[in-house]
Amino acid sequence: MTERSVRFDMGDYRWVPHRESVGFIGTTEHGAVEFLITADAITELLNPELDGIDPDTALEAFIEFEADIHRIAQREFVKRLGGEPPILITSADVVS
Repeated sequence: MTERSVRFDMGDYRWVPHRESVGFIGTTEHGAVEFLITADAITELLNPELDGIDPDTALEAFIEFEADIHRIAQREFVKRLGGEPPILITSADVVS
């Protein structure tokens, strides 16, 4: 089996207030990579009809969709060829 370029541990996340995002870490063969998913992107996963969500709801939704978020983060990491951390996942990345 081929090893993925970035791996994630479930339950490793935090609210990043100045970015209005949930931060989480991926691990590559070269070390840790920081990811951020915006509250707007989490809202898109939870219910696209909502205008926004508060930090507590964003964290709860992150937990609910964590496997999906990790899959999106993996895709974006590969698509961006790693990129400059933190890798920001926005609502545009969620709907694509």
